[in-house]
Amino acid sequence: MQLHQLFIPRQANGRVAAHRYMEFPPSPLLRPYIACYWASEPRRAHAPLPETDGVDRVLPDGCSDILFEHDLTDNRFHIRYSGLFDHAFAICYDERRPTRKFGVRFFPGGAYSFLRTPLSPFINQLLPLDDLWPGLAGDIGEQLAEAPTFQAKIQVMERYLISLLQKNNAVDDFRMANLLLRIFVAKGKTGIRELAESETISVRQMHRMFQNTIGISPKRFSEIIRFQAVVSQLEKRRSGVNGSMLALEHGFFDHAHMIRDFRRFYGDSPIIAVREYGRMSEFYNTIPR
Repeated sequence: MQLHQLFIPRQANGRVAAHRYMEFPPSPLLRPYIACYWASEPRRAHAPLPETDGVDRVLPDGCSDILFEHDLTDNRFHIRYSGLFDHAFAICYDERRPTRKFGVRFFPGGAYSFLRTPLSPFINQLLPLDDLWPGLAGDIGEQLAEAPTFQAKIQVMERYLISLLQKNNAVDDFRMANLLLRIFVAKGKTGIRELAESETISVRQMHRMFQNTIGISPKRFSEIIRFQAVVSQLEKRRSGVNGSMLALEHGFFDHAHMIRDFRRFYGDSPIIAVREYGRMSEFYNTIPR
């Protein structure tokens, strides 16, 4: 089974009524490297808005992004690289300066195949793309700005990224792929020593592989994948959720341990997440805020 079938990164966008958020899958050739293309843009003033509003958040998902932002007021754009973030933050929109955003969300480890440099220095960083990928911003910036639709922007990026793959002859690391597969199958409930032993490598060697390819340690990455599994359940379930059972199912020591971890990665408690996803009214258990 392909890795992208085992793990679908979950985000918390599309809740602010004045903005629209969309995701679109990559072509089959790029699927091992890219989780999705995404776009966020202000809705037209005359368009009917949803009745409810909410908080848009960027959630840790083990991914990194290329971010293209087009300021519609000044008709200026810039392109940045967003390294993996290991904490959440709310998205702020400036109604006085409407901005269209287009992104390439790399699957965990996918950016390494293009950048060919260790990713750990870019954790929690938002950098001009030319600082680490010289030439890319100039090559495609104008094309993205002129592309009239989301689909047209995707075509621009697809052509460029496919040409890079063909030129660089990307080499797949089967050991790294096996480690990711084990983490995804276990939904992050993975012992680090057992994980290393499964590929007959040392914990130190595995740590170095993750720092280079993903940007963070295998332990931290597994914690993020476990958090994503919890978020996925909160997002999908339409009935109440028993917090203690949820904690047990995902391998936490107890209910309080799950809440602490969730706050660290979501920025708020599970009960707030439940309300923000708008699927359920409350947990069966009382969860302190």
